[in-house]
Amino acid sequence: MSVMAGFAILLVEGMNKVYQRLHAIPFGVYGASKAGKTTLHHQLRTRGEVPSITDRTVGLQRASRKYVKLDGDAHTVKTADVGGETVFWQEWVEDMRTRKVKYIIFMLDDRHMDKHYDIEQQLCWTFLVDTICSPYWNVKGKRRKKKLHDYPVAVGLWANKHDLWKDKYDYETIEKHPIFESFRNGMQKLNDKGIPCYKYIVSAKSDSEMVYRGILTMIKDY
Repeated sequence: MSVMAGFAILLVEGMNKVYQRLHAIPFGVYGASKAGKTTLHHQLRTRGEVPSITDRTVGLQRASRKYVKLDGDAHTVKTADVGGETVFWQEWVEDMRTRKVKYIIFMLDDRHMDKHYDIEQQLCWTFLVDTICSPYWNVKGKRRKKKLHDYPVAVGLWANKHDLWKDKYDYETIEKHPIFESFRNGMQKLNDKGIPCYKYIVSAKSDSEMVYRGILTMIKDY
């Protein structure tokens, strides 16, 4: 390899790193109240310094940039915290469309496993899936064939608080973990639209590496 060729490679790699640092990839983080959305935002922003959160998020907060780096891989992402109660679900839609969210993380915990009558998370999931599959994403411009709005690239189902329930359920792999079973129909609906679903298990409060690895895996694989 010549000196010029080597210099060119280093220059391209350097420019790519600068681009990854400056270009913020829009992530949307949604889910039921107390599923861990706010904790995830803190973990992405401070890495390991997550305060005890007692108040519920009200409405849609301003999006902010977070630099995610692990094992030599790095990207800047942009997320906004938003409330999980039914009254705020329309804020999810606003966030998704306004920021042109590329990746979605649906935060959930094991409440539906612990209390089978608690279907709050399933209702949240159904609303989110129906929103993503709505005709809005299929509208085309009057003078162009290209769609005005692109579907999100992928949707991650993040089973949070793993440190609290990891020993309660038997499973062979993450793909077969029973915590995801109640969300299977929605995942199939998204897959039929060509939107892959990424199952992941995480402890947003206590394990920053799990959080960072999950983000970077979604970007790399989808």
